Amino acid sequence: MKEIEPGDLVLAYSSMKIGHYGIATGRALSSPKPAEFGKIGMNWSDDGWYVSVKWFPIHPIERNIVGRVAEKIFREFESPFDINGAVKQRYLFKIDKVAADFVMGLARVTEKEFFQESLSLEPSFFVSEGQLDGLVEKQIVQNTEIEKTEKETIIQARRGQGKFRDNLALFENRCRITGVEDHRLLIASHIKPWRSSSNFERLDGNNGLLLTPTMDRLFDHRYLTFEGNGDVVLSERIASDVYERIGLDPDRKLNVGPFKKEQEKYLDFHRSIFLG
Repeated sequence: MKEIEPGDLVLAYSSMKIGHYGIATGRALSSPKPAEFGKIGMNWSDDGWYVSVKWFPIHPIERNIVGRVAEKIFREFESPFDINGAVKQRYLFKIDKVAADFVMGLARVTEKEFFQESLSLEPSFFVSEGQLDGLVEKQIVQNTEIEKTEKETIIQARRGQGKFRDNLALFENRCRITGVEDHRLLIASHIKPWRSSSNFERLDGNNGLLLTPTMDRLFDHRYLTFEGNGDVVLSERIASDVYERIGLDPDRKLNVGPFKKEQEKYLDFHRSIFLG
């Protein structure tokens, strides 16, 4: 899921048929389980992934049509089919171009048509972290089981303000990367994203760092993370010269000092969503 990039092809399979193809309009974002799931998937983790996809219906392709040639077309990655021709129970499978071309050929969608659809997508289709946070915030506002004052405190935490910032400032007093200590210039950033956290975690100072705006941007967008010993890890998706212009040297080891034990679980989560 974390490997999906905007513009990638996604095929939707249900009821023993492939009935839609889609175009990913954003990268995977950590997200809580949707409230509308209700009791469905009660044993699933509350932490999950959200990928925005623009869907297009196709004439349904029967499972057996693809299953008959599964051994030939699903070679590079794990096949979605078992040895008996049944589809394995999995949320998402990565497929190579041979398999994708075969299915899209059955759907009578040419590569040219697919790319034209990709280029025609309106910018409004591309969901940002902020928009997803907004959906979670709306759920909180509409939740009648949460007191008004608690709602206000939780929503303030999304913006790095209020009780969350006060709790964080009890032990984090500067940007760990740049050393800037002037709190007027620092952003209180959640380690485990606000949208993916429980209400307790949203206010827990251990789930935060004080960072200068540029470092906050890198950290929040998962291009920078920290090892447990304090080593800074930079994503290879940002060019070296860009890092250098903002004061980071990709070839030089940087350690920001140890973290508290209570921060470790949040850092573990951040490393799991890091865009390496």
